[in-house]
Amino acid sequence: MAAADVITSLPSINEYSHQHFQDLPTLEYAKAKFLGEAKGEEVIATTIKNFFVESGMDRTFGVAMLHRHFDLDPNEKLVEYRGTSTPWAATVPGMEGLHGSVWAFDKDGVLRPTEFRYSGSEDAQLSSAAMEFVDRFKTLLKDLGLIGFLGLSRYPGDDFQGSCEITNGRANINLEPQDYPKDLVHIPTIWYFSTELWQRGCRCTCNGNSEDHGHGVHVYTVSG
Repeated sequence: MAAADVITSLPSINEYSHQHFQDLPTLEYAKAKFLGEAKGEEVIATTIKNFFVESGMDRTFGVAMLHRHFDLDPNEKLVEYRGTSTPWAATVPGMEGLHGSVWAFDKDGVLRPTEFRYSGSEDAQLSSAAMEFVDRFKTLLKDLGLIGFLGLSRYPGDDFQGSCEITNGRANINLEPQDYPKDLVHIPTIWYFSTELWQRGCRCTCNGNSEDHGHGVHVYTVSG
């Protein structure tokens, strides 16, 4: 992975909004509307993929099907650390290293983070080329009628090998690939377009077999 290609923080866009997070659709709704009615996987594999690759942003961002698995309180953010995402108080004294990992346009067309990761190290700032890409991506989504269904995801690096994120209550717990459940029914939610990850089928999916699959099991997998 080339660190310069990975943008992990968008401080120059806009701040987190609790209401924006709460407005995200459920997985079942997003699945029905985007993957079903809009034939989302076809759009992803053609129009969206070509746009990312031709813009040179396939190793900076992935594209995410927006959804949420559970509610957050007004003073909380969803933060991932070492493979587990849980609600954190919006301000934790002495811990300033919260960096956006998923971003979505709100109803006013403003890009805001919806999920975070914690790291004590400094992140690369958003380049002018990436900022221009964000603006063009918003225009593309408007033209496709997908502004409320797709957002941006942090690129995980060329060496990404996959992890299985199981949602238990209000905790998303990542499993190693060898620990994936055997009965997974994949609902894709994040796609990466770099040659390395696309050819390996690296994407983020949710398990449709979960009894609570509207809110439950969330999977990062290298199976296509």
